[in-house]
Amino acid sequence: MKKLVVESLKINNVGQRVVILKQESGSMYLAIWIATAEADSIAIRLQKIDIPRPLTHDLLCNSISKLDGNIEKVIITDIKNDTFYAKIIVNQSGKIIQLDSRPSDAISIALQANVQIYCEDSVLEKAGFKKREINDDLSKDKTNKKNSKEINSRLPLGEKERKSLSVFESFIDTLDIDE
Repeated sequence: MKKLVVESLKINNVGQRVVILKQESGSMYLAIWIATAEADSIAIRLQKIDIPRPLTHDLLCNSISKLDGNIEKVIITDIKNDTFYAKIIVNQSGKIIQLDSRPSDAISIALQANVQIYCEDSVLEKAGFKKREINDDLSKDKTNKKNSKEINSRLPLGEKERKSLSVFESFIDTLDIDE
């Protein structure tokens, strides 16, 4: 499992929101498309904006606390059919409870509770990227089809998985991610 931090929150030219996570000690990134409400909640947490009334994520954090629980961490656990999965790990008087969650909710809750975000290695292997490698791969692929086998051999994905994630690569390539 790898520790991740929220690197940025982006909006593309058609209004889709994506949260960019970066490996805390490494160069891997993870991009997760999220809904507007969750993007707003994450933005509020990142900017440390004081809000007068609790948001839904605040309600969950407050409820867990009132029930003698502590949020320990969140984990991005899987990706299936381009959908990410996550768990919120709660310790309630020594009993560990795993709550199924969308990653966007889990990230917002992690920011609110000031806990670490983790990601399973298998998720980073399937959907993680290095910004420079994607740029290099896309430019080589466009200019020289001969290099296609070399590019694919460096990636931990098969051709089918690579094609299914190509929409992510195209979008990520348009983002301005500082290394």
